[in-house]
Amino acid sequence: MPFQLQILAVIIAIVFFTSTVHLTRKGHAEVRQMNKWLFLGIIMILGALFPPIGNTVAKFLGITTLTSLALFLLTGILLFFSLVTQITLINTEKQLRVLTQELSLLKKKMNETEED
Repeated sequence: MPFQLQILAVIIAIVFFTSTVHLTRKGHAEVRQMNKWLFLGIIMILGALFPPIGNTVAKFLGITTLTSLALFLLTGILLFFSLVTQITLINTEKQLRVLTQELSLLKKKMNETEED
């Protein structure tokens, strides 16, 4: 990996990691939700600082370049995060529907009690 590209990769990884930490500290995101992004930021920093390790892993897996390996892995990780987020959203919508129904039943019972 050319030195200029390695410096750019380190800068991007550090900016990504620090922005994730900043969002967490400001309360815009919960730590339990940001753990995966913090972990991804650490992997990016390590991969940018030590590219020979990544090249060795890529060659071992039969992939010609570290860039191809990184693109493949990051795309897979992001697809997995997207799937997990979608499942969480579906479960939240189900819970919201049940809570709305329960609230409607409670209001109906309150109104019936007040009328009696």
